[in-house]
Formats: sequence, C-alpha cells, structure tokens
Amino acid sequence: MSHAETFLPSNHNSQTHSMYGAKRWLWLMGFIPPALPVFGYLLVQATGWPLFYWFGPIFILSVVLIDFIVGVDKSSYAVSEIAAVENESYYRWVANLVMPIQYGSLIWSAWMLVHGGLNAFDTLGLAATLGIANGICITNAHEIGHKPEKLERWLAKFVLAPTFFGHFTTEHNGGHHVWAATPEDFSSARMGESFYVYFPRTLIGGIREAWTLEKQRLARRGMSHWSWRNDALSAWIVTPVLFAGLAAWLGWSVLPWLILQGFIGLTMLEMVNYVQHYGLLRAKRRDGRYQPCEPRHSWNSSHLATNIMLYHLPRHSDHHAHPMRHYQALRHFEEAPQLPTGYAGMSLATLIPPLWSRIVDPVLVAHAEGDLDRINVHPPAKARLARRWAAARSAP
Repeated sequence: MSHAETFLPSNHNSQTHSMYGAKRWLWLMGFIPPALPVFGYLLVQATGWPLFYWFGPIFILSVVLIDFIVGVDKSSYAVSEIAAVENESYYRWVANLVMPIQYGSLIWSAWMLVHGGLNAFDTLGLAATLGIANGICITNAHEIGHKPEKLERWLAKFVLAPTFFGHFTTEHNGGHHVWAATPEDFSSARMGESFYVYFPRTLIGGIREAWTLEKQRLARRGMSHWSWRNDALSAWIVTPVLFAGLAAWLGWSVLPWLILQGFIGLTMLEMVNYVQHYGLLRAKRRDGRYQPCEPRHSWNSSHLATNIMLYHLPRHSDHHAHPMRHYQALRHFEEAPQLPTGYAGMSLATLIPPLWSRIVDPVLVAHAEGDLDRINVHPPAKARLARRWAAARSAP
C-alpha cells in the first residue's frame, strides 16, 4: 500500500459502490460539453430564439443550479475495487471519444461563424459557446494526458489545440504535480491574489515552465529541444496548422473568431486552476524539501453535476495522490478542505474577487487554524491580510 493510500476517505466503509455503480452511465454526459454549439443551434431551430446561440453561458449557469439542487455525491470505490474498475475499457473509450465530438462541433461552428448568416450578437454568442465547449474539454485533455498510452497523449494534444494550450500536459505533469500548493507553482493561486493578477502570472509561467522542462528532458538525452520530440513544441504546432486549415477552407475572416473562442477556453481553464489550490500550502521539512502533497493541499468538491462534466477533476486530492488513477475511480476525501459548491459556481466567483474572498478566505483561515504562516499568501497582500485577520480574531 502506498503512502497516499493511508489517507482513506472518511466514508470509505459506508458509501462504496460496485464497478457497475450508479454513475456508470452518467459518464456519457461528458459528450454534452464538446457539442454545446450544436445543441444551442438545435434549440434555436426548435424554439426560434436566437438567444440559444449563447447556450454555453446558459449551460454553465444551469450546471451551477443543478449542483445546488442535486448536491454532493460522496460515494467512492473501495481500494480493493479500484484495479478492476480501472481495467474496464468502457471508461477509456468514454474519455477518448470526446475529441472526435469536439472537432466535429468545432468544424461545424467555424462554418456557421462565416456562412451561417448570423448577426453580430448571435455570432459572438456562438463564438463564446464554442470557447466554453473547448475550455471544458481541457479537463478531458487533463484526464487522458496523464495516461502513458501514446494514443491518449496524442488525443490530448488535439483536444488542447483549439485553446492554444498544447503545453498544458507537459507543464501540468512535470511542473504542477511537483510544486502544487507551494509558492513555486505557477498554477497555485495565493491568498489575496485576485484572479486578474493570477491570470498573467500562471499563463506566462506555465509556458516558460513547459519549455524549460522539455529543454532539460531532451538535453539529458543529448537531443536538441528544437525537435518534434519536444512535446510542448509538437503540441503548439497543432494549433496554427488547425487554424490555417480552417482559414484556407472558410477564409481568413474565421481567424478572429477562432482566436476569441480560444482565449475564452483557456481563461476557463485558469479559472479552474485558480480554485484548486488557492491559499493552500505544503510545509517545508527540515531538509528544505516540501512535504508530500496530501488531501489537505487541494480544494475538493464532490457536487455530482460538475464532477460528471469534469471527469471527477474536483476530487482533486485523490488525483494528486494518484496522478495516474483513472477518473472513474477517484475518491472523495472528507479530510480535504471542501468548497461550498461545485467548480462551475466557484469558477464564476473567481471573476468577482471580493465575493471570492468573502466565500473562501474564512474557510481557508479556519483550515489553517488561524495561522497565516500555514497559508500560501500573496506577498503584496500579506500585511493587509494579517491586519484583517488579527482584527477578526479580536472582535467579540
């Protein structure tokens, strides 16, 4: 048994379910996000309401509502069941079929953006919906990009291409999983750091990290980093090839819409990244190295709707304990800090920093037992936060 297996979910004995559990068929709902533009168009045709070209934002708000209504699902597989459920090919192909659906939706949407006869408002709505679809699909790339099979690794590159985020797998696997919940991690948001400060830091830092990691890896093998073997570089190349192909077919007028939707998609990813480790801090040991990443170093949410749409990504503690573990087997940890709602709602809250701080900071401070030295604090905000929480402790 690994060190991480000692952190068993508190519901481990009472809420396990078999490999043919209730959620087995719910995972097929993961096919909905990549097809959001098509669903929106069908609703426009069925109702006559062009508002449904904005189906992407409507869908996100609907998931927020469903998370509140349906609530939390804490059920987990027993450790003894995990190997069997991970070997079921059904789950692998559910994840792998996202990319073909995504690309069918992308190609159709690109055609509609140019030749669909839409007015400016409807065109903007369709571009936003396409961006949201591709942004949600990044969670699929996250899942399959952790797997050792070559098919999954290449599928991840194509899933990431519409959002210019081909370097994600390299940076995430080799950087974030090493430094998560430390000041050194570009993807771990700090307490007091607004999303708008975090966004450029993580975006630029992630690109640099991916390039550095591949440069070092290839140097150890005696190879040039200017090579197709550079995983970040080969993934980046897919984006201009894809966009150039669509522009050659549809005309260059499609490019601004492709760029806009890509920016929306990568912004959605960074909103989720902001949530996952906000303010959480791994302590340093006597030898100067950080302690292993434990359940308490990731924010968790087991709200059913968001977890189904994001391949259990919100069960983030088990993912960091077992990065290669398949999505269907990830477990709930009661011991981890819990978000009040699913990733959909919490991601939207990141866009309003005062609201985010009001919701999350008290939970974070309580998790650290009031000790700001146990929190990953944004350096420019440290004095302000120390005064604020000192005053809060002294208040009657």
